[in-house]
Amino acid sequence: MTGLVFNIQRHSIHDGPGIRTILFLKGCPMLCRWCSNPESMLFTREISVNTAKCIGCNACTQACPSSALTKAGEGIVFNRAVCTACGACAEVCYAESRTMEGREMTVEEAVNEVMKDEVFFRSSGGGLTLGGGEPLVQAEFAAAVLHGVRSRGLSTAVETAGHVPWENFGLVYPHVDYFLFDIKHSDPEKHRQFTGVDTRLIRENLERLLDVHSAVIARVPVIPGFNYSEEELTAIAKSAAKAGIREINFLPYHGYGSGKYNLLGKEYLMKSPGQLPGSKEIITMLESLKPSLEALGLKVQVGG
Repeated sequence: MTGLVFNIQRHSIHDGPGIRTILFLKGCPMLCRWCSNPESMLFTREISVNTAKCIGCNACTQACPSSALTKAGEGIVFNRAVCTACGACAEVCYAESRTMEGREMTVEEAVNEVMKDEVFFRSSGGGLTLGGGEPLVQAEFAAAVLHGVRSRGLSTAVETAGHVPWENFGLVYPHVDYFLFDIKHSDPEKHRQFTGVDTRLIRENLERLLDVHSAVIARVPVIPGFNYSEEELTAIAKSAAKAGIREINFLPYHGYGSGKYNLLGKEYLMKSPGQLPGSKEIITMLESLKPSLEALGLKVQVGG
């Protein structure tokens, strides 16, 4: 069995207890406008192109078997419509102007990569966190990797937005210590406008998950123009507390991933980061809101 992985991030301290390694799985059924990992969206490999790094050596055009690349003056013209994402161009790109997003890994390879950090997990109570994309789309692979790590006595966690068939949760949850569950908005239509899907399946899955798993932490990306208001964030918190969640984390918007979109030939649908409230301003509002949310019986964390 193999899975499609697009990144491995080590020494994280914000995605579950202790020091953690995050294995990011590629593919997501949602299209959140603010997504900071646009390379995670597609369910296939894709080429990222940084034209500023190109040295015009022409090695990529000669290596491309699908004629997706042609020399044009000092630069290279890339026709994504005919690109098969075979990776031949990235393999010969000496300047690393062209890189492959996504690689196939076996369960054994993934577990071995995670276990390289075992000494840090043992000393801190940390372990593996699966992120994405939406890791539960690759449910069989995710379950196998989680089982492989957890059977070694280490902590496991999954970040999910919840928009997958319940059967996917059923495969995974027996191998998970902590679920970090995104709750983005209380209004189904507003949610659909900004993410491409409504909240029905997400709500149903959250309710069913809470029936079988006790360690579910709500995570709320705080996005200006979407849910950045005391009224909406309070509504989300009240809904989470009513459902039985006891901890909620608020993650202030940032535009750090906006530059990746152009590299992938995609459009960033949020406003320019410079036109939006900064994370400091958002954090100030959240800190002022924190006492009233804690009164709901929630442990509230702002940022990270």
